[in-house]
Amino acid sequence: MTDLLIIFIAWRLRHVAARPRVVLGLDKISADARYGLLKPNIDAFIAAIQQGDDLTKYLSLEPRTKGYSPAAEAPGNRTDRWADKDMILNVMGLHHFHLGMATEAAGHAARTDDLIFASVDRDNFEIVGLFNHAAFEHEDDGTMSDERERIWSVYSNRLHQSALPGQLAIGGYGSLGVTLSSHPVPVVRAAQDHMRIVAEIDPKLDERAYINDLFPQPLPNNPKLTWFYQHLDFGLLEEKTQQFLLFRRGPN
Repeated sequence: MTDLLIIFIAWRLRHVAARPRVVLGLDKISADARYGLLKPNIDAFIAAIQQGDDLTKYLSLEPRTKGYSPAAEAPGNRTDRWADKDMILNVMGLHHFHLGMATEAAGHAARTDDLIFASVDRDNFEIVGLFNHAAFEHEDDGTMSDERERIWSVYSNRLHQSALPGQLAIGGYGSLGVTLSSHPVPVVRAAQDHMRIVAEIDPKLDERAYINDLFPQPLPNNPKLTWFYQHLDFGLLEEKTQQFLLFRRGPN
């Protein structure tokens, strides 16, 4: 079950919970030559962030089509561990967003070549720059496009600015590193922590007195309890009353 949760949390991390956020870092893009052309799009996108709109439509389509690849979990040295993962998110902690103002029939915002890259937590949306899709391009020998070199430079500067003198900066989502399976270390730790909670509490959920003490509001005679994620907030849901008992907050 822990392995399953690692896969789920890593996939869900590619999304962003719908909640209002403070937008930071506009100065990082205002001097970009593309900013003037994209300003109406950017203004509309920023308004959506501040209002707490669901930002899923602005995200890449890949979490829908490459959310999980069994081949990425296969044993062997030649396995492509990144087949179903967002490398820039897992390594740099950055989401990327399209800026189309029109909504396509499939429900996503119109695709744009230029993207906003940002660090997103529960309260803040910190813009780090405007980049085009060349930021994802690299050759097998490690050769990078100009845009990819630029985003690596931005990331490296951010990483070392937050480090103390002499501190080892290991990168990865949350600056906690990346595992050999290409999952961020915080994802693995979260899955392990959530399973510890389930192992401790689940055996007690047949005891009425115990579950009455857990929930703040009275429960029905035959409560229906389900382990549940609200985005990446993890807890216990009573389905009849829709009471959600939060055990762990998600990162965004």
